[in-house]
Amino acid sequence: LTTTKVLCNSVVSTPNAKFATIDIAHFYLETPLDVFEYLRMHISLIPQEIIDEYGLADLVDSNGFVYVQVEMGMYGLAQAGILANKLLKKRLTAHGYYQSKLTPGLWRHRWRQISFALVVNDFGVKYVHQADIDHLIAALKENYEIKIDWTGSLFCGITLDWNYVTRT
Repeated sequence: LTTTKVLCNSVVSTPNAKFATIDIAHFYLETPLDVFEYLRMHISLIPQEIIDEYGLADLVDSNGFVYVQVEMGMYGLAQAGILANKLLKKRLTAHGYYQSKLTPGLWRHRWRQISFALVVNDFGVKYVHQADIDHLIAALKENYEIKIDWTGSLFCGITLDWNYVTRT
């Protein structure tokens, strides 16, 4: 939260700076696991449509369980967040972005006037030039489905009402 507040203050104190938010859809769910996980699920918890589509009735054990190999991140998986962040770091580093060594979750570009805070799968982005945020968007779109809110009106559960003329 402190990083978010500092970033917001930086937006209003930097001439011509603006703020937008970017949301990565399915951020954890589209991250491959380094080591596969396994789980068992009782067949009664699975919708009939899924049972039919994947032929699960043939895979049920004598106690009514189906065993599943998990190859991609999923909610509730302890390592999903760190793996997703590690992969994002690798992908963004290739485009000149780096994470602050002193402030985890704060990112910058080597030479562009752009910085952003990453909280789970949401980016709060401070930018001065449209070309800089366009660069970030293009880098993200290479691997992720994203949604952009150009008003930057909601980030980290905080409602923001930007007035760029009065810098408030």
